Amino acid sequence: MRINLVVKTGGIALAGLLALTACGSSSEGSSKPSESASSSSASASPSASASPLASTFSEGAGTSSGSYKVAAWALPISEAGDKLGSLKGDSFNVDIYQVATDVASKDSMFVDKETKENLLKKGDPVVYLNYVVTNTSSADIPLSHSLITPSAKYTDWKYMGGMPSDSSSDGYKKHGLSSSGTKLKEEAPFVLKPGESFNIAENFVYTAGKETEIEATMTPAAADGKLDHDKKEKAETTVTLK
Repeated sequence: MRINLVVKTGGIALAGLLALTACGSSSEGSSKPSESASSSSASASPSASASPLASTFSEGAGTSSGSYKVAAWALPISEAGDKLGSLKGDSFNVDIYQVATDVASKDSMFVDKETKENLLKKGDPVVYLNYVVTNTSSADIPLSHSLITPSAKYTDWKYMGGMPSDSSSDGYKKHGLSSSGTKLKEEAPFVLKPGESFNIAENFVYTAGKETEIEATMTPAAADGKLDHDKKEKAETTVTLK
């Protein structure tokens, strides 16, 4: 049985059974927060660690980055951290890196209805995962601003929806990451050519050693700029956090 939640918005608690969905913030490093929590997450030991890629947000043309060829419209790719695994769709591949752990900068919006406890409190540990997406097909893939929607959830997650995250952009910048994936002023469609890659990150409440389901959805853009849902692809895998 899934657990009921209360959403705190502007000081007013809205009770009810919520099907939580990811809600992103609008800044360059905005998180695509998956709303979540684990009963043991508060016991995890965060270790703040900065990415060596301090200049990740440069505006240069698409170039090679390590083992990846960066799309011209994409931010430089970080290969920092531990590679946890990969997932494969029909036309794309996603490499999953655990880059850093840190602490939440503020309370999340969600509390447990029964215990009244916030699912991610200020100072609780969070983990940053970076997803490197590569076009493995022989055709261009035009993408909208949503690019790809990766989502992580612990296999024993007892709440409906995703997991809570820290929506502040500061953590992404600190660790050389971005939840947007694109350079400023670039316009859709973002054409991902065969063999090209981009990266996009998310964070969520952290518990070391947790088995975690990772799902990614890619919906190409049609000629009119709208999402072509007939060509939507999904892929998933299970990894274990360090």
